[in-house]
Amino acid sequence: MEKVINYLVNECKQKPETAAKTASPFEKHNDIRAELEQWIETRSYPRDNPLVVEGYTAEMIARLAPFMDGVGVYNFLVTLRERPDNGKRIIAAGFPRK
Repeated sequence: MEKVINYLVNECKQKPETAAKTASPFEKHNDIRAELEQWIETRSYPRDNPLVVEGYTAEMIARLAPFMDGVGVYNFLVTLRERPDNGKRIIAAGFPRK
């Protein structure tokens, strides 16, 4: 979690409290957090044996929603895991932004 919070504070300029809240969904999903931490180090999505959630990889989500950074992409994978119907509805609607 420390790597994610440091990224949010130092690179995204979030306040520590905001960064902790932003990072909190990753506490329950070690596999998603681990791949996010890899993205933070390399700024690329894994191609060899990537994590797949409900048929989607982080790279696929990044292509579908190019406005998202890595944290957004991996946060969306959490959404797909925890609320798959909601996540798939968002994908089908083209990631509408309000």
